[in-house]
Amino acid sequence: MRIIFIIIIICLFNNNAFAERKIKYWVEPMDPTYIRDKPGKSPMGMDLVPVYEDEAKQDKGVITIDANTSQNIGVRTAKITKGVLNTSIRTVGNITYDEKRVKHVHTKISGWVEKLYVDTTGEAVKKGQPILTIYSPELVATQNEYLQALLYKGKIGDSSYPDIANGADSLLEATRKRLLLMDINESQIKDIEKNGQITREMTLFSPLSGVVIMKNVFEGLKIDPSVELYTIADLSSVWIIASVYEYEIPFLKIGQEAVITLSYEPGIKYKGKVTFIYPFLDALSRTVQVRIELKNPGLKLKPDMYTNVELITKSKQGSKILVPSEAVLRTGTRSIVITELSKGKFQPKEVKLGSEGNGLIEVLAGLKGDETIVTSGQFLIDSESNLKEAVNKMLETKNAPPKTDELKSKESNIKPLDKTTLTLTNDQQLLVSNISALYLEIHQALTTDSANIVSQKALKMSDIIVKLLNTKPDKPLMDFINGVKGAIPGMASGEIKKERDAFILLSKIMVPYARGAGDKDLNLKGTEIYICTMTKERWVQHAGVGKNPFLGKDMTTCAVKDK
Repeated sequence: MRIIFIIIIICLFNNNAFAERKIKYWVEPMDPTYIRDKPGKSPMGMDLVPVYEDEAKQDKGVITIDANTSQNIGVRTAKITKGVLNTSIRTVGNITYDEKRVKHVHTKISGWVEKLYVDTTGEAVKKGQPILTIYSPELVATQNEYLQALLYKGKIGDSSYPDIANGADSLLEATRKRLLLMDINESQIKDIEKNGQITREMTLFSPLSGVVIMKNVFEGLKIDPSVELYTIADLSSVWIIASVYEYEIPFLKIGQEAVITLSYEPGIKYKGKVTFIYPFLDALSRTVQVRIELKNPGLKLKPDMYTNVELITKSKQGSKILVPSEAVLRTGTRSIVITELSKGKFQPKEVKLGSEGNGLIEVLAGLKGDETIVTSGQFLIDSESNLKEAVNKMLETKNAPPKTDELKSKESNIKPLDKTTLTLTNDQQLLVSNISALYLEIHQALTTDSANIVSQKALKMSDIIVKLLNTKPDKPLMDFINGVKGAIPGMASGEIKKERDAFILLSKIMVPYARGAGDKDLNLKGTEIYICTMTKERWVQHAGVGKNPFLGKDMTTCAVKDK
């Protein structure tokens, strides 16, 4: 009895464990897109291998990879983290003068330089220090006038006539102001008053403490107010102009900390702050410049030196989902992250990205935050997922239901044009040419699954048809109009499947027209006729890479030029 029980258990186990798996299709080992319903040989002479239903039946985009394969292709995973993206921008800066601490020295009078007290570039000066003396006949004459005004005031200042006394005061004050405007200071004017003598030379003083960075004067040189004598800069504080790339602009803000290091002083750090972000971009380098101000103890930071700059930044947003930069696949139009559903099962997800820095990227949409993502080997997984999806679409197309009776009926009612050009008036030719342009735009929209755009273009086409009907069309043009009219309702439906069926009807009219229109329709210049190798439907598009409008954006390459 026990033996019989054991035999039954073994039989049940064998039936469950070794039950026959159902084959869904056969495929070539080297070309997964070569699919057949039954076993056989591939064009390369290889035996087709079976793909079982339990292998092919997965959720959209989900693929299964065994542990050995995962190890061989170097798949690594990591848990998604959440937090604030704190990063730093590293760039190179150029030290320059603080524009608020630079003075250009001119005189207000013409004359000759008598003596230079500061006669070399690079010399340090202090505010109020004499830098040169000038002999000026104009200044001598003004001093003489001032002394005469003093004498005049002394003689009639006590006059019993107020007008005369006031006139003397006004003359003296006017002459005094002229001296002040010539940069004669109060102390020098008091000396003139005290000594009662004209000073032959005027002394010019430094307007600030700093370093002479430009000297354009020599003893004996004749000068006037247009001559720049010196340029003096205060180097106790300097500016650093740093360039930051476009994608780093969101991290910039006024007041953020900057750390400056010099190549000849390793380990020494200077700290400054960003005080200005320039409101324009450099067209060649695609960078924006920022101004950093910092103290310059010991004058170690010298203008025109290069420095290393690190801007300490913080994200302007709160806690976000963060993924490693290496985990993101960028296709140009989409950003993809591969998520691990369970051991050996993976699914690509399209994500919307935010700021990037320190090897991390903010994910604004597409992930929940509790997923495990692939950080290495994702390129092979993504290509496998896209391939599987393409194969499934091919199978869906192959097994798709036949055309509906309604579509067949509409096709039978279309009266194809012959291969000759329609006889059109100038106004009719312009309107038909506008239909051609809309047709090409609808084709492009269908290749990207843009149902809304197709609907909008169809409504515009309907308006053109109304205008065409008002031009008294002949019978061939009327057949063309009726064919286009029959396709418009489906294309205006907003449902991509109906739009594609309607585009088949429209192409039945446009393909013969394109063959006959030749160069008369400017919008059809440079176009070609293509055919779908699976549906055998034709369409017109701009010459180049064929883009199939009937199968969706993942199957646009199923197209060959029609002979």
